[in-house]
Amino acid sequence: MLVFEADQVYDYLKSRMPGLLRLESGVGVGWSRDGALVAGAVFEQHNGVSVWAHVAIDDGHLPRTFLRAFLAYPFKVCKVQAVCGYVEASNHRLRNLARRLGAVEEATLKQATPNGDVVICTLWRRNHVALAQN
Repeated sequence: MLVFEADQVYDYLKSRMPGLLRLESGVGVGWSRDGALVAGAVFEQHNGVSVWAHVAIDDGHLPRTFLRAFLAYPFKVCKVQAVCGYVEASNHRLRNLARRLGAVEEATLKQATPNGDVVICTLWRRNHVALAQN
């Protein structure tokens, strides 16, 4: 089930991303299964051209309903040209999902977290993969 409660999504993300700071303007979208969040994204720092996304996804199936909501906020509501985010280099599942959605890895920050490198990913409007409605 889709969840649009920013507090709930931030709490989920913070439990998986130590050090995540909350900005007052953040907008959250999450996916719950059996009453617990299993995926979430918060969009922050919208500047008219781009927006930053913080994303966490637990193991298991991720429905297209969540992915469509994740893509709709920046591209349909905010009408930005790009969604930017950083992903720990060791998080292969999230990096693969970003690539499948059309994102490109634009930079690597060496030893940027206690777990190692961070990859900066950008999903450009012109490149993002539209998801079927079924």
